[in-house]
Amino acid sequence: MKRLLLFFIVPAAFLYSLFASDSLPFPVSLGGQAAKDGAPFAKIENPVAADAELAVESKSDMIIVNMNMVTAKNEPVQGSTPAVILLQGKTKTNIDKTMDGKKLPAGNYIMSVVSEGKTASILFTIK
Repeated sequence: MKRLLLFFIVPAAFLYSLFASDSLPFPVSLGGQAAKDGAPFAKIENPVAADAELAVESKSDMIIVNMNMVTAKNEPVQGSTPAVILLQGKTKTNIDKTMDGKKLPAGNYIMSVVSEGKTASILFTIK
């Protein structure tokens, strides 16, 4: 009986690992919306404000956030400069609190959130 059970569990675990996405290794929300896991990137469904609150569920003391403007095809916009946010000892901030102090203009973005040795990749739009 144990062998029969293993016969079904091992292939199921293998298939799960093939189809499971790792674009969202920890919960992230932006503007009150939870990011939804997807392949190859997680996504925030609705556009957010330029000062939307970012919340990362992490136990890490340092969280690094990079935000890059992208085209409709999710390719980097030529000449755009990534915005960087550092969260030290906290898990919430607003996306207008960039290191250079500049607000992000309206458009499509990909956000990379690095924490706990993992990276969450999330697409979002600023209205």
